[in-house]
Amino acid sequence: MSITDVTSSTPAAFGAGAKPVPAKGPDASASGPLAPTIGRNGTVDTVSLSPDAVRAMKAGVISFTAPKADETSPKDPVAAGMDAVLARRDYDLKQADYMRQAMGMLRQTLNLPEDQPIFLGGAAHGLLDKLAAKNGLSKPEIPDALRAAGVKDPFAEDADAEAGVIGIGMPNSGRELQVVFDRLGLTSRSKTTDDPLRMIALKDGSDRGSPLLGAIKGGTLGRLTDTRPGQGASLWAVTDGGEGPNARVLASVRSVGMDDTATDMAAGLLKGLKGLFAGA
Repeated sequence: MSITDVTSSTPAAFGAGAKPVPAKGPDASASGPLAPTIGRNGTVDTVSLSPDAVRAMKAGVISFTAPKADETSPKDPVAAGMDAVLARRDYDLKQADYMRQAMGMLRQTLNLPEDQPIFLGGAAHGLLDKLAAKNGLSKPEIPDALRAAGVKDPFAEDADAEAGVIGIGMPNSGRELQVVFDRLGLTSRSKTTDDPLRMIALKDGSDRGSPLLGAIKGGTLGRLTDTRPGQGASLWAVTDGGEGPNARVLASVRSVGMDDTATDMAAGLLKGLKGLFAGA
């Protein structure tokens, strides 16, 4: 698969009077704080969590409902609590090792840089698990003691989300690249055709870009794509090959301080995504 930039130039700063200032990450209020995972070469990879996941992952805080002492619940509450604490520690260690290995696979598969952190959001969590399973890496099961305490997989609710985001570089650092993709749209296209996608720069006042920007804001990609003006960011729409108002937008690419490499880096990432979805 190839990516064609029909503009043949770097887009203007997105938003009137935009200045090169650090941009905020995608929909931080909806995704919740970022949980760090140490990647290879000392980089810190992060994944976005839902509010419920944040509460579930708070270190050292485990809440559970102790069963009443009857014939169906022979274990006393203190013992049940200790089991939950020990199970949590063991699970966290296994989960951290799983994320380290899975992130390494994702970097290699999508040709992501080794020297920069990456972060995931939405459907990208499910993609990570599928890639790990495909390579024989099993995701740790939540122990029964934690399930009884109400602990849930913090990423389960995002696995089947319609859109996902993969970011390169730390959010708000002044140098980052974010690719937001339509999971269902990209999956459908990957399985039916190998025709190239088209990457179109969205410039202020462009007649061609306005309908595409509207499609991003009002469609599946809108929740995870930061389209605010005045952030010193450049924005592209990735379509099914069309460039008119009827073109289907399958992804958005947003760059802050990385315009020199954004097109090539996004092309490699989308090519890897297309391959993953085609084999799903």
